[in-house]
Amino acid sequence: MYSVVIPVYEAKNSLERCVGSWLGQTKGDLELILVDDGSGDGSGELCDALAGQDARVRVIHQKNAGVSAARNAGMDAAQGTYLFFTDSDDYVEPDYLEKMDRCAKETGADLVLCGFHHLYDGADILKLPGKSRVFTLQEGREDFLALYGQSFLNMPWNKLYQKERAGRFDTSLSLGEDLLFNLDYLSRCERIAVLSEPLCRYIQDMQKTTLSSGKRRDRLKLARRLCEETEAFYDAHWGAQAGPGARAEHGRIFTRYMNEILDECGKLPADRSLSVGEKLRTVRSFADDAWVRERGAEAVCSSADYKVLLFFLRRRMTGTVYMLCVARHLFVTFLHWIRRRRSALWSR
Repeated sequence: MYSVVIPVYEAKNSLERCVGSWLGQTKGDLELILVDDGSGDGSGELCDALAGQDARVRVIHQKNAGVSAARNAGMDAAQGTYLFFTDSDDYVEPDYLEKMDRCAKETGADLVLCGFHHLYDGADILKLPGKSRVFTLQEGREDFLALYGQSFLNMPWNKLYQKERAGRFDTSLSLGEDLLFNLDYLSRCERIAVLSEPLCRYIQDMQKTTLSSGKRRDRLKLARRLCEETEAFYDAHWGAQAGPGARAEHGRIFTRYMNEILDECGKLPADRSLSVGEKLRTVRSFADDAWVRERGAEAVCSSADYKVLLFFLRRRMTGTVYMLCVARHLFVTFLHWIRRRRSALWSR
């Protein structure tokens, strides 16, 4: 049997769609574990109502403790041999379970991951992890780096896990706990299967939470920890194979840390809680970051805009970096406006 763990918090408007996508699977040997994490919008009552309609749905109610605690509670209650995770505002294709199950059994893989649809501000962005393939952890150095670089190791909701190999989500973290869970799980795997089909639908709201200066520093501190732990994982499994090339491959891992900084730069123009002077000082603090100074040249940015931002950030050209971010923000805002207009016209 397959256990599907769904953390639920303030999800009254999307939960039925999520649950319905699972109950409508072409393969029905599953249980849904809805973990109500102290919702105050009626989501808990909706969970109970859905459980009353289908015996495959079970509900856990707990005080608000965060998504990691909710997932851990769901795993503790799971009765299946295999685990899936889904966020309550996302949903899956009708044949998701069937195809992931078939892939696991045909390949003998301990972990199966697939592509997904990234639904963002009216756009359907297809995310595929390269070609379908199977690799062993021992020989999977390049596959690991490719999947990490494409951000396919960050999330748990496009993966099929074996329950007996699964560890725990770190409840002390508010960012990166999914990656650490997956790294820990990978360390117990022998074979990994990649299914190049978009079988999940990940919903992302265009609105982003503004970070305070303290939270911004905490986020970058955590991003550094994640980078260090990923590099340690890489060294433990493939450091000896890489030899002199290990430094360059560390650079591919370090790029994630650099992208976090460039992401924060890119968010500054839309942050109305800061004055322009404070935004410039924030950019300067990024330019003064020890890792940016010492390791900035290692970053392998794939997008042209980030390459340009990194070029000027490493040269501490604060004003130029901020103005480029303003121009980028205006351009992206315009594209989103066009996208919404088209979506509105097509829906008529």
